[in-house]
Amino acid sequence: MTMNSQTISSTITLEDQIINTISWTLNVAPQRLQSYTHFVDDLHLDDIDMMLLIASIESQLDIYLSSEEVAAVETMADLNKYFKLQLSVL
Repeated sequence: MTMNSQTISSTITLEDQIINTISWTLNVAPQRLQSYTHFVDDLHLDDIDMMLLIASIESQLDIYLSSEEVAAVETMADLNKYFKLQLSVL
């Protein structure tokens, strides 16, 4: 039995999509992106890098965060929480 790409894509979680996008964008191993990973302290991103990263994820997922939510993101857990919150509003 083979799985087509539609079946595979439907099994990827929102968190996995976020991790894959960040991993590809920052050229960081997905294993380094844990819920406790801090964007400034662990990945050494500045404010502009964070805005660009979040914009890339928003574009990829077609889900957009408010400026207040973007400002509150410090860790992977925060990012996942705000994207899940926006997804539940849709």
